[in-house]
Amino acid sequence: MFLVILEYLILASTFTIAKATLFYAKPFFIIGFRMTLAGILLLGFKYFTDKRSLKIYKSDWWLFLKTSLFHIYLAFILEFWALQYLTSSKTNLIYSTTPFIAAVLAYFIFAEKLSKQKSVGMLIGLFGLIPIFLTQTDPRESAMQLFSFSVPELVLLGAVFSATYAWFVIKKLLIKGYSLVVINGVAMLIGGIFALFTSFIFEGIKTSPVFDLWPFLFWVLLLILVANIISYNLYTWLIKHYSITFVTFAGFLCPVFGGFLGWFFLGEHITWHYYFALACVTVGLYVFYKDEIKLKA
Repeated sequence: MFLVILEYLILASTFTIAKATLFYAKPFFIIGFRMTLAGILLLGFKYFTDKRSLKIYKSDWWLFLKTSLFHIYLAFILEFWALQYLTSSKTNLIYSTTPFIAAVLAYFIFAEKLSKQKSVGMLIGLFGLIPIFLTQTDPRESAMQLFSFSVPELVLLGAVFSATYAWFVIKKLLIKGYSLVVINGVAMLIGGIFALFTSFIFEGIKTSPVFDLWPFLFWVLLLILVANIISYNLYTWLIKHYSITFVTFAGFLCPVFGGFLGWFFLGEHITWHYYFALACVTVGLYVFYKDEIKLKA
């Protein structure tokens, strides 16, 4: 349980770091540079410590390609574009819809159904998040409205759907015996290369995609350490030991942690809504977790 909470504290910090990185470089280039470098580092580590684990069977390349596309490329291209117009705390909030997407996908992919106790826990967590949806976000969002949602919010929801689906593919690869580091390393390398091509096409090569080199390197290397190396491998370990539905449900903690981190590091406004959400999410998570442990016993 402690590791689940720690994971979402770390994950929430990645949105704040990513927002800071956007001040110093173009979004698609950030993704391509970050993911390609992270993939090389992870696979290089495996090459020197356990070369045999790098073997991938032809029949599984399709799963690795899907992981690269949904886990890295689409999820981050859509997220970083939207992050230009959304606060890091609002981004965290939208990512908290992951449990509902995961529950729907789990039903169709694995025929998993939520128990009454888990449903109650999820509803308590959702209730705590409702007031945050009503808070003001970045003023630039108002210029990109589509019905009651802004375009950046809808794009970010697409990123959430992509990232959530990817974890089901990753779980299949884990069941097949592939290493956590190898799965993430291959996905980041391929997804990063795709993102670099996207940067060249849409952001151009006539001017430098980096606005200020040294701050960019600091923030992007910090992002690689916190997100690509620590957070993703811990998250992958968690879905190997818990159900995807439970791990994603704990994502309700993300907007709470993200609200505090956005306030502390970026000066984003934080209101009483986040404290209310923290209380509700804590109770809901406990109710959900008790049923998860009961099923594992």
